[in-house]
Amino acid sequence: MMLADVRDYVELLQLSEHTYMGKLDSKQEKSIGVYHGKRETPHKTAIGGASLRSYGIKSVSFLVHWNKSPRDTEKASNALFEALEETVEKNINNVTIKFIQLLCDEPIDVGTDEDGIYEMVIEAAIVYER
Repeated sequence: MMLADVRDYVELLQLSEHTYMGKLDSKQEKSIGVYHGKRETPHKTAIGGASLRSYGIKSVSFLVHWNKSPRDTEKASNALFEALEETVEKNINNVTIKFIQLLCDEPIDVGTDEDGIYEMVIEAAIVYER
């Protein structure tokens, strides 16, 4: 699974006006960004070798870059959180997301950017079929 697959899945949820991966250059309001996660997950090897692995795990961070209202930003972040939590057996770009393990109890408030736009982060592990 590639980060682009996760980005494409989030875009299909239609929760934001803009969906991107990597760097947010234009800083458009009402955007969701998808980044490689910073949390390390232990490497797992199937008994019998890598060719017998039935699933993989992709560590991802979602940045909700919304607007100058903390209320609106929290509402958008909670909508994404709930959609990710409810994801089961979703196919995107010929990859099946088995489920998404959220690594936080709720979206994390990270304050505002230099323009006063509120942002929240959701950390997750995407479990996908290999």
